[in-house]
Amino acid sequence: MKTKTWCFATLIVCALTGAAAAERVACVGDSITYGAGISDRMRDSYPAQLQRLLWQYDRDWEVSNFGVSGATLLHRGDKPYIQQSAYNSAIAFEPDIVIIKLGTNDSKPQNWQYKGDFAADYSAMIDVFRSLPSQPQVWICRPVPAFQLTWGITPEIIRDEILPLVEQVARENDVPLIDLYTALLGGGHMFPDNIHPNAEGAGVMTEVIGSHLLGVRFPPDFNGDWQVDIEDLVALIEHWGHEEPALDLAPVPFGDGAVDVNDLAALMQYWQRELYDPTLLAHWELDETAGTIAQDRMGRYDANFTGDPLWQPEAGRIDGAILLDGLDDALLAELELNPRDGRLSIWAWVKGGAPGQVIISQAGAANLLLNDPQEGFLMTEFGSAGRVSGPLQSDTAITDGDWHRVGLVWDGTSRMIYVGDVAVAESSRAGFAESRGGLNIGCDTNRTPGTFFSGLIDDVRIYNRAVKP
Repeated sequence: MKTKTWCFATLIVCALTGAAAAERVACVGDSITYGAGISDRMRDSYPAQLQRLLWQYDRDWEVSNFGVSGATLLHRGDKPYIQQSAYNSAIAFEPDIVIIKLGTNDSKPQNWQYKGDFAADYSAMIDVFRSLPSQPQVWICRPVPAFQLTWGITPEIIRDEILPLVEQVARENDVPLIDLYTALLGGGHMFPDNIHPNAEGAGVMTEVIGSHLLGVRFPPDFNGDWQVDIEDLVALIEHWGHEEPALDLAPVPFGDGAVDVNDLAALMQYWQRELYDPTLLAHWELDETAGTIAQDRMGRYDANFTGDPLWQPEAGRIDGAILLDGLDDALLAELELNPRDGRLSIWAWVKGGAPGQVIISQAGAANLLLNDPQEGFLMTEFGSAGRVSGPLQSDTAITDGDWHRVGLVWDGTSRMIYVGDVAVAESSRAGFAESRGGLNIGCDTNRTPGTFFSGLIDDVRIYNRAVKP
């Protein structure tokens, strides 16, 4: 059985390749796109949530919100979208993809008297965007439902007249259609004022729109390692032909209730891709070959040299690494960690080091991963607060000159330190002082002589969740 599974997997891998390309996305719409009624619309409007969703697949996606409260699609409406500055901004954005979600305000009596223009006005807007030099793909949306007559917005007109016209426009202009109406029809509890979705409702919009852009209902990472690889493929094969919602990737947006060729094709769009874990705060791959800055792959916390560390492009555990001399070499980043904010995980590969040397610390706070001064056993001072709790120390030495993956995990209840896949020490006793200093890689909190690490460090990752092997 295993042989057949692996042969099947190999054939599929050879036959199917490709991945969705990152794009510039213009979200065109009314107050629902804008995020009206959402307390933090800059974070929780659907375009903002869509940005975060797409970034899980590729950090090059760029989403911009061009929503205008009260805007109509109709040119003779009381606030035509084409007369708003956001319309010109959306054009100047030179998008690769345009998402149009208009029609809600058109259902008002003063606007719907011009309903005979609706299809032509919609087609004209599609033509304008399609004619841009960037030649964007245009998607149009069935508007979300209105749950009560409010501000003249009429649920029956949206349902019985606007939806059929939107579908007609999609057919006549050969544009793909995104069905937000059906997705939210049973979600009246997510519309506090009966018209505008809250952050949860905007999240549903995000899931539906994102699935159409990406071709999958959710990331095709079934074992949670943020890699799309043979393990995910085997899981799909093992459930082939069965009903398994956790593996039902396609067709979007709702799936078909079975694990089949649709799900296989969807997974293969992302074959051998590393997805982006949204809980990954910082990731220093340490694969550079020159310069005095270690880049954070997440684009937030690039680390600067102190001393004269040396890049080792061929000597890392995963590609390259950084070599520290144990005298004054370290990397400094402005990443402030506070365990009071929630869960935390720190992982790194190390080779070398000596007793008393520090791998990672937080300035002005605690030494997070270090070797004890006597034997070189892995330990942490994270969570040490006087009588409440002391340092957590293992009986596992990591100074033998071999590569070791070391980790510190705080899950909100226990603190654990790992060497490889093994938790070598654990304690539920922890006490935390307020800590807002930056992060040091390769020395203690105060850059004290004798604490600087001597050896190689590679692939340092910081998460705001408990990441256990």
